[in-house]
Order: sequence, then C-alpha cells, then structure tokens
Amino acid sequence: MTDEANSEVKAGLTDEVSAKPAGETAVAFEDGMLDVGDGHAVYWRAQGPKDAPVMLIVHGGPGGAMNLKWGDVLDASKWRMVFFDQRGCGKSTPFGKLEHNGTSDLIGDMEKLRVALGIEKWALFGGSWGTTLALSYGVTHPERCLGFLLRGIFLARREDIDWFLWDVQRVFPDAHRTFLDAIEIASGKRPGNAAEILALTGEPLARFDDAGIKLARAWSGFEATLSVVNKPAPKKGDEQARKEDPKGEAPVMAAQATATPPEAAQADATPTDPSTPEATREANAAAISMSLLEHHYMAHELPPEPLLPRIGRIAHLPCVLVHGRFDMVCPADQVLALADVWPGAQLSIVDAAGHWTFEPGNVTALKAGGEYLAQALTPTSTPTPTPTLA
Repeated sequence: MTDEANSEVKAGLTDEVSAKPAGETAVAFEDGMLDVGDGHAVYWRAQGPKDAPVMLIVHGGPGGAMNLKWGDVLDASKWRMVFFDQRGCGKSTPFGKLEHNGTSDLIGDMEKLRVALGIEKWALFGGSWGTTLALSYGVTHPERCLGFLLRGIFLARREDIDWFLWDVQRVFPDAHRTFLDAIEIASGKRPGNAAEILALTGEPLARFDDAGIKLARAWSGFEATLSVVNKPAPKKGDEQARKEDPKGEAPVMAAQATATPPEAAQADATPTDPSTPEATREANAAAISMSLLEHHYMAHELPPEPLLPRIGRIAHLPCVLVHGRFDMVCPADQVLALADVWPGAQLSIVDAAGHWTFEPGNVTALKAGGEYLAQALTPTSTPTPTPTLA
C-alpha cells in the first residue's frame, strides 16, 4: 500500500529542468521544502522515471549536501532518484542549527519524506556518514527498504571516530600537525588526544568569527587531504581542477579544496573564480557546515546504538558494499565487519582507491553495484554478482 502524499509538499513542489552544459540533455526534476518540525525544513529533489524503483541518495558529513553527480553512477532509465539535504546543511533551513539535530531526527526526516512523496519502499545509496544514516534508517524501518548501495562504510564506533581525529596521524603526520596548529591558534591550547580535539573546537566553531572560520576551513581541509588517493587530472583547458567532497559531496574548485573538502556545500557547483567574494562565502559556508555538524555529532550524538548487532533486520535484502582499500577517513576494517554480519552482501574492496566517491575504481564498482541492485529488484531477472575488486 502506498502512503498518501503530504498535500502541503505536493502543493509546494516545482517541475523544473536543471541546467546542463551545452550539448548535454537537461534533466527534468521536482523539488521542494518539507517542514519536518522542530523549526527545521529539509530540501529535497526527485528525478527519473516515476514508475521505476526509488533510490534515496543519502549524502555524507554530517554537514555535507546532496551531490547530483552521485546519480551519474546509476542508470537513469532504471531509477527514480530522490536527493535531500539533511538538517542544518545544504539548502535545508535553518543553516547550521544544532538543536533538534541528531541521528534519530534525521531518520525521522527520511521517513517523513517517504510518506510525503507517496513512496511505499525505496533503496538507499549512501556514502561515509551516509552509510551510517542509511543503515540506521534501514534497521529502524526494514519494511520500507528494497536494498542498499553503500560506499565508504562508517560504523561510527568510538574507535572509528578516534581514528579520524587522532590515530590517522600515523599515516598523515604533516596534515594532522597542521590541523592541531589551527586548533591551538583558535582555542589557545593544543589537544593531546581525540577527546581534547572535540573539547577545544566546539566553542570556536560556534562563534562564526574569523578565527572560527579559519578553524572550520582547517578542519575540512584536513579531511580533504585524507580523502583522495587518485586525484583526477584537470581537463585540458580548465584553469582549476574540480574536486568533490567525500563526506558531503558537491563540487568545488580545487583551489578551494585546501580549505574545503572535495565535495562540500553545493549541489550543482560550476567553475567560479575562487578569488571572488561569492566563492569565498561558498567555501566558508561549506567548511562551517561540515566542521560544525561533524563536531556536534562526534561530541554529542555518536556513537549510536551499535549497528552490527541489528543488521539481521535487513540482512535478507540485497546489498552492495564498495570501499577503497586505502580509505584513510574510514579504514576498510569497517566494511569487513559489516560484511561479516551480512553474508549475502556483495563486497568490493577497491585497490588504489581511497574515500572519495569519484575515484575511478570506486565509480566502476558503484556502477556495477547499481546495476546489480536494479536487476535484483526486477522480478524476472537473476542479478549478476558485482565483480570482486580486491
């Protein structure tokens, strides 16, 4: 049975055509704002055949934003794709609000969106924090899930958070030292462990003053440095290489990436002069959103109720797991731990790839995974297993 769509959302949505570079076909879409309560409204966008299975695309962060390029790894003729910006980031309002912004709130928003759009069941495609949230939604609402496509697994355990904030310095001592330098400048004290990083950064990040913005950009720049193994070569004629943030996922200029994760704040970024005030504001907003919300979740919301003991609620569903072997944001032991409790999952550990969605090996595995899920959800077909890239 399909739930009745929310009339307020239906009345507020728009039918539009997204801008595309010359020579590319424009994509028709619907979008709108959904009031989810507690003073929050989330922005959503849907595109693709209305009679196709629905894929909810769950961005990373916390504090990232939807990235329409994620849809490029899926066959657009086989999926109805629904994107949304989580509370406090992207086009959702109010920007950066931490009150009533927790994992259970986000799970509730996803379910409210499903009901509002009149969707009976959907598959979920998540990356990094998006995998945490997709899995959390799945074990809470297993009856509403068709399957999962997950890249860069983040189980959000204490050891996973400690790795990102502290232990990764064994591989990136220089980047970590620069990160600690920025914290010391902003707070007046140098942290000695992961807990002190969280203790010392909360107040400066919340100030939104010059020192807080510099710390936010240092935080997101640190994450960007850890994220990419195979950086794509700039296209001929490009003055700036374009990059995308592995946790939040929306394109920004490579020149901004020293301060902004490769897929930060915008859904549809276009090349801009990074020296303009507008570009600077966008880069600052991306960094603030990512660092402020990541800090908030790591300090106050995580770890969640352990995910692995609850995977049995969804282990009967088709799942594809894609993980870069050299992922320094979310080390690959996390995907193996998940695969161990999900015997039917298709696992691809991608050599010579890291955390970034758009590294070539990750893209290849995700495309194969999307095709596998599409076949698995077609009653008359037998899905072809995804290739093992380990």
